[in-house]
Amino acid sequence: MGLRDLWRLARRRWPIIAIITVLCLAAAFGYAKTQPVTYTASSTCYVSMATGTSVNDSYQGGLAAQQRVRSYVDLVTSRTVAQRVKDQLGLSISADELRGKVSAASPPATTIIVVSVRDDTADSARRLTDEVVSQFRHLIDQLETIQVDAAPAARVAVVDKAQMPTAPSGPQSKRILILGLLAGLLFGGLAAFARDRLDRRLRTSSEIEQVVSAPILGIVDDGRPGATGELRRLRTRLADEHDSSVLLTALSQQSVPDVAIGLARALADTDHRVVLIDADTSGGGSSSRMPASESAGLAELLRRSTPLDDAIVKWPEVGISVLPLGVTDLRTSDLLASERFIEIMSKLRGEFDHILVEAAPVSAAADAVTLTRLCDTTIGVIELGARAPQVRGAVATVGADRLTGVVVFSRPGKPARKLLPHLVRRGG
Repeated sequence: MGLRDLWRLARRRWPIIAIITVLCLAAAFGYAKTQPVTYTASSTCYVSMATGTSVNDSYQGGLAAQQRVRSYVDLVTSRTVAQRVKDQLGLSISADELRGKVSAASPPATTIIVVSVRDDTADSARRLTDEVVSQFRHLIDQLETIQVDAAPAARVAVVDKAQMPTAPSGPQSKRILILGLLAGLLFGGLAAFARDRLDRRLRTSSEIEQVVSAPILGIVDDGRPGATGELRRLRTRLADEHDSSVLLTALSQQSVPDVAIGLARALADTDHRVVLIDADTSGGGSSSRMPASESAGLAELLRRSTPLDDAIVKWPEVGISVLPLGVTDLRTSDLLASERFIEIMSKLRGEFDHILVEAAPVSAAADAVTLTRLCDTTIGVIELGARAPQVRGAVATVGADRLTGVVVFSRPGKPARKLLPHLVRRGG
């Protein structure tokens, strides 16, 4: 996965990354608030050896001091020193608790030891540091004295006494927050990657090509300038096939009347007589975009011998005639396979150059399977974001051999517009 793929992943899954990052930052902030405020005081000591006055003696003494420093660092935090400090100051805490507050370090290749002690107040941190250094020096004098009343073989001198801390040393809130931010980005990225791998939604036309064997006839980005051009190209492809009746059905979960309406407009722009039949029994067809009408619709025509002309309404601005769905009942889907619907289609073929039929999504009803036998061309509409298994199942239901092609549709993140605002009854 390259940088471009990571960038696309971040753009697709940024809410997951943002939420996990915020949660980690909140956890880091809460953790920082629970930590007690501490102050740290430090004192610097120098270790030297009792040697002769020659250069060689000084060199050997320096090497011996460096070797001793390694052990002295451990002695600073020993239980013996902590117990002596506790007894000297009359502390209520245990020696082990005091040892947890003391630390010592020595820069490489030096005979310097830096003793640090942290505590709840600045004054107590300074006082404890001085006492730890004092008891440490006393212990070294005892350990390095070979003969009674003789000078110790090694000596620890105080170079810098502990000073009063001017600011707290802990908690390191900034560092904790930075670690929380990095952890949030890391875990957010991992969660986004896992979610992306488990997500079976189709996001690009290339992914749709891998799922559907039928050719892609058009890619319509709703609301963008290129959408009109794509619909015109789709119109040209249909004109080349000399197909007068076209069935459009959604292979994804929801109905997509935008494609049928847009294609009807494109056909009408060539001065052809176009009728759009809303046979979408799921209720998501073009009739859902129309103002309420008191006239009968397709459902009423199928149930009784209502005149066809009374049910068709016109859109005068672009010359499109529409046969709305009407009031459906439990028999409407079955009646789409009846002789009555065949008669309606036959009559419309004599009056119009193009008939566009909207069917319910294949996942919602089996109407499209019936209507494919009555139309010259069947076009599946796939909205980006549909799940691959659902699209495969819809294609298998319709039949890949009956599917002329597919139209890819992408919807912007805004409410659907009413594309048929001015409908009047035919002849009105």
